[in-house]
Amino acid sequence: MKQQINLYLPEFRVKKDAVTPLLMGQILGAMIILMVLVSAFDIYRQWSLQSELAALEVTLQEETRQTEQLDEQLARRSQDTALTDRLEMVEARLEASMQIQDFLSRTQLGNVIGFSEFFKDLSRASFDGISITEFEFSEGGRSVVLQGQAMDSAMVPRFVDNIERGESPLKSHRFSPLISRSDVTDQIFQFELVTNRE
Repeated sequence: MKQQINLYLPEFRVKKDAVTPLLMGQILGAMIILMVLVSAFDIYRQWSLQSELAALEVTLQEETRQTEQLDEQLARRSQDTALTDRLEMVEARLEASMQIQDFLSRTQLGNVIGFSEFFKDLSRASFDGISITEFEFSEGGRSVVLQGQAMDSAMVPRFVDNIERGESPLKSHRFSPLISRSDVTDQIFQFELVTNRE
């Protein structure tokens, strides 16, 4: 039997070249194909951008034309003095309305429904022997002063009770009475009712 012995160590063997002409040709071909594809994509992108640019230029021209037409119309309208005067008048009315609205929103108007219900309640509360000589409503009816005369001092609390049974906002007021006589022999009492609103 024959046996072969390899006396060459791997480091002494003839080394094969890793880059062969065939492999170099394949790499070069792949690079050329890749470059052609990138160039084709770039050309396609430029073509699509140029068509988009052309469409935008057409739109720009149309918008420019419409803007010029509007400028011409505006120039014609601004030369119309009647229209200009009317516009100024409307703007002045608008500004005056806004000032009034601002004033009203900042102003506390108080009683905006009037005092007729107050007078009805005072009329209903009155009875023989008592009369009102002076009255004062202020702060929109939040502050009330009533002055009058009574035949008897006991009539004043009864008059106040009648007011508190009324229908107007006076019923929510609390009155502080001041009853006096000018002379001990005088039979008529003077009274003053001042409100303390609760």
